[in-house]
Amino acid sequence: MTGDQPGREQVGATQPSALWATELSTPPGLASDVAQLNEVALRFFRSRLANSWVPRHLERRGFGSAIQQRWQAGYAPAEWDALTSYLRALRFPDPLIEAAGLARRSQRGTLIDTFRDRVMFPIRSIDGTVAAFIGRAPEEARPQVPKYVNSPRTCLYRKGDMLFGLWEARQAIAAGARPVIVEGPFDAIAMTTACSGRHAGIAPCGTALTAEQVRTLSQAADLGRTGVLVAFDSDTAGRRAAIRAYHLLIPYTHEVSTMVLPAGQDPAQVFTERGPGALAGIAADIHPLADLVTDAVVDRWSRWLEYPEGQINALRATAPVIAAMPVSHVAGQVARLAHRLGLDYATVTEAITDALPQVIARTATSSPGVRSVASPCRAAAVAECDVPGGPAQALSHALTAAQGRAPPRPARDDRTPLPAGRVHGH
Repeated sequence: MTGDQPGREQVGATQPSALWATELSTPPGLASDVAQLNEVALRFFRSRLANSWVPRHLERRGFGSAIQQRWQAGYAPAEWDALTSYLRALRFPDPLIEAAGLARRSQRGTLIDTFRDRVMFPIRSIDGTVAAFIGRAPEEARPQVPKYVNSPRTCLYRKGDMLFGLWEARQAIAAGARPVIVEGPFDAIAMTTACSGRHAGIAPCGTALTAEQVRTLSQAADLGRTGVLVAFDSDTAGRRAAIRAYHLLIPYTHEVSTMVLPAGQDPAQVFTERGPGALAGIAADIHPLADLVTDAVVDRWSRWLEYPEGQINALRATAPVIAAMPVSHVAGQVARLAHRLGLDYATVTEAITDALPQVIARTATSSPGVRSVASPCRAAAVAECDVPGGPAQALSHALTAAQGRAPPRPARDDRTPLPAGRVHGH
């Protein structure tokens, strides 16, 4: 096909299964028609790739032609209605184009393309259906132009349900690759490319990670076997997102880790600036995400930790968080907290044990009548109140194990100690 106008034979091959009237709000077969229309739109974006700025831009970022082909990269022309005009020529009606989220009404009432002058990638459901698109603006776009634009909600797409890159990573994940949850589509492509066969990048589509997205991931991967790696930015927002991810993931797997990215860089930037080998090396150096969860609470008291009262207040704030963690995470967090606060293991253990009734009460209140720690509903409720779900009733076993380990001793100083047996160093 050449130009924007399709041939007569193409019109017959691609027109929807049932052209529906404008006044019909819920036509039969809408989902299949939208899926078909999205496939046509993908071919349109792909056909506009070669003569655009996109291939060179992606190559500069380390994503060559093979990667562009694998991820079905395309280009949305910098015109108001390039795609809309193309679809109309194929006899797709305006209501269907709008229902697919490919165009919207302007203030004048005319139909204009949702995506214009953007790198385009399809967002596929777990069965491979093109459910939506995500488009990235060029680097030189004006500040007020959103960097990313996602398809609006449609009968096939709700961004809180889907993960970009999950379908593309399905074979690697089935073979045992560890899913890596990242922030954006370029990060997902970079992780999958740099860590082929070992890690598979997936990204929420313009939203914070949700319980439904984790449930979808659990259907595609044996998370108990593979575990999950979280690789969000190291800024405050990224840390907050990583902590929420921990709360949502532990009902499905206790192997939840994080990788430490260079300050101010995301996986895609590391891939571009330092190469895939550097990103693979960073991904190989992982740490328990539970460390970040514990540290985030203690950090709120950092300015007062040199005082005994600050240490005890930090302990009381952190104890419920550790008490609600999976048993396999507790011993390590007891040791880390004792070391950071300069408190002995008995003090930390007692505080965590004392926090158990509070944790159980909060969890029961959040999800009354829900007992299973694997429940996504319970995970979501617990995440909202910043207490991760976990088998708290078995905590005493882990605490006993933790007390058997020799506690590290911070440097001593001359500050007044807490009551006998409470503090090692302060």
